[in-house]
Amino acid sequence: MSFLTDAELALGLSRHLSVYQMGPERAALEQLEFAGWVFDVAFRLQGSTTSSADRVKAIGLDVGLGPRNLRDVIETMETLGWITTVRDVDRQLVSITESIPAAGDLIMAAPKLFRVLMVGPVEFAALTLLRTTTLQPLLEQDALQTAATADGVKGHDEEADAALRHLTHTGLVRRVIADDGREVLYNPNVWTQGDDSVTKAALKAADARATVEITALLEEIALNPGMPETHVQSTEAKWVDFAVSQNLVQRSVIQTSEDAERGFLFTPHIRRDPFGGTAGDASGHVRQLVGSMVYAATFAKYKLHSPGEFLRALINRGVAGNTSNVGTDYPMLEKAGVVKVVDGYQSGRYRLQLLQPEVAQDALQMLNAREGTGTERADAAALRAQRSYRHVEQERARLALTSDVDKIEEARLIAALREVPVNRMMGGGK
Repeated sequence: MSFLTDAELALGLSRHLSVYQMGPERAALEQLEFAGWVFDVAFRLQGSTTSSADRVKAIGLDVGLGPRNLRDVIETMETLGWITTVRDVDRQLVSITESIPAAGDLIMAAPKLFRVLMVGPVEFAALTLLRTTTLQPLLEQDALQTAATADGVKGHDEEADAALRHLTHTGLVRRVIADDGREVLYNPNVWTQGDDSVTKAALKAADARATVEITALLEEIALNPGMPETHVQSTEAKWVDFAVSQNLVQRSVIQTSEDAERGFLFTPHIRRDPFGGTAGDASGHVRQLVGSMVYAATFAKYKLHSPGEFLRALINRGVAGNTSNVGTDYPMLEKAGVVKVVDGYQSGRYRLQLLQPEVAQDALQMLNAREGTGTERADAAALRAQRSYRHVEQERARLALTSDVDKIEEARLIAALREVPVNRMMGGGK
């Protein structure tokens, strides 16, 4: 599975495009934007069983959909078999009952949705360009060649050019001209080092004929954040060193008080949203904690069976562990102020005390994605796709502080969002 699925890209793209006025570039990506609306509504309805028309309308408004667009979304979801509707004699919506696939399956349903919507070559090219330039900075000719040979695009060079134009216009791809006249493309929301640094990295990779090697490495690490450097299978060690030297890959070194040392690899995508919503891991503390957990599971004398479960216990209880190597394996985390080593339950054993819960929460999300396989990876993708979703409670708070919202409409929207689905009220919820 790709490190960024089509469903994630469509959902993020739809939210990103919503801040732009309708124009040629936004209109050209209309079907992808619509696909994002479908996913957005589906994620919010999933598991609700039966919802009234008012609740569905409130969800639509929360997504940013007026009556006409919401109607089209509902009809599309009906076509896909995700919902059934009940209507009155005037064909007005009364309620819907959902049978929306599980989160991971929903993510994997993007090709079916795209077929229903008849997504065209320009939009498929846009997805490919967005994914590849998010993964790494690329020479324009390389990025366009990849887009022109992608499924749904093959042979449509002009469509790939048009897709690039739309993405640059909406700020999702940046084009930089190097001193030698070559042009480099990259996603500025992920590759934040500055034009000069990013451009030089892309040119050096191209000149070293390492673009393919770096692509494979970045894909492997993006799907396995915090992987031990010695476990890389996609390329040779020299290209790992090259990628680190160009800031295309980040290496977190774990040292113990017994002089053991291991390197763990991350991409710059950590906690950075391709659509500009997050700021990354500037302190490196999240990487350090993930690397330490992977070290404990891979190289420690007493190995962790599940780093995710250990970290969850640390978050919930504030302390975790009871082994001798806890006293030797975490000096760097202690120095960073993330944890403190305290005495264990027996002499010669030690526990970790958590000092930065927010770092641990971010690290746990990464470990959950890393430890999953198959459907679990798809579920992790589903969680990533929803990261910009505003929880109902947050939306209520926002509305409460918005003075220019009509009070009657505000009360109606809040009441609809609070509505408990019928089947759950009757004790028949999932």
